[in-house]
Amino acid sequence: MYIQSELSFLCRLVALKSAKRHHDWLEQQGVTLSSEQAITIAAVADKGELRQGDLMGLPYLASEKSKVSRVVQGLVMEGYIDRRDDIHDRRSKILTLSEKGQMMADMMSQAESNNKLILSSLLSNEEMSSLQKALEKIVRAM
Repeated sequence: MYIQSELSFLCRLVALKSAKRHHDWLEQQGVTLSSEQAITIAAVADKGELRQGDLMGLPYLASEKSKVSRVVQGLVMEGYIDRRDDIHDRRSKILTLSEKGQMMADMMSQAESNNKLILSSLLSNEEMSSLQKALEKIVRAM
């Protein structure tokens, strides 16, 4: 039991420190986004275009429809995201990144690259691969 709690603690600590480093770097660049805004921009950047309703199923963002709507509305108003009606389903909205949103996604990608660079300086490729496989195995089992 102790090993499980220690492993959980270490995984959480790595995630928190990584997120803080990511946030601090973006803040130094003059970026002030909430975690929900950053997750939304990253998700839209990853897919190219995304239905607004699909955001509720994302890990780390799973939330009430009204909260997701407020996050998206804020990003639309700030010019990061473009929103349009889905021609196949008028109830759905399609989200894409604006030019400003793509620039933000690129900055977020750079922040992530900075974190990866730190990890690669600490662990060999073999160690990284072993760690990733072990963590994926744990995730599948839970």
